Amino acid sequence: MTIQVAVASVDGLAVNQHFGRAERFLIYRIGEDGRTELAEDRPVRRACGNGDHETEALAAAAAALADCRFALVARIGPAAEKALAKRGVLAFETAGPVESALGKLAAHLSRSRSRTAPASPDSSALVNPIPLQFNPTTTKE
Repeated sequence: MTIQVAVASVDGLAVNQHFGRAERFLIYRIGEDGRTELAEDRPVRRACGNGDHETEALAAAAAALADCRFALVARIGPAAEKALAKRGVLAFETAGPVESALGKLAAHLSRSRSRTAPASPDSSALVNPIPLQFNPTTTKE
């Protein structure tokens, strides 16, 4: 089964964008073999500005990522995190190269598949449900 991952990136090279400030997300696919491929560059309406978020724009950004299982972001606020979780998307705060973060996520998914069938996302689990060894630079535990 292929899993889609939304990545918040300013430059396309690093996970370095706050969820609410993102005007686009790079959508990657991770195959069962662990290979990753860029599927699309998806524009969204920026949800935050000057420290405030626009509820409608936040919901629209989360809805735009509803076909993804995970979102990799530099930072995410609690309202955005909950909006994503409500749609079955688990958010992870991380930083560093996109390929490295995706590789670690793919490795974790591979280990999970070998132990049991992957569980569906739990909407009550929010930031960082993957063990800490996944996160290149965890900001929350």
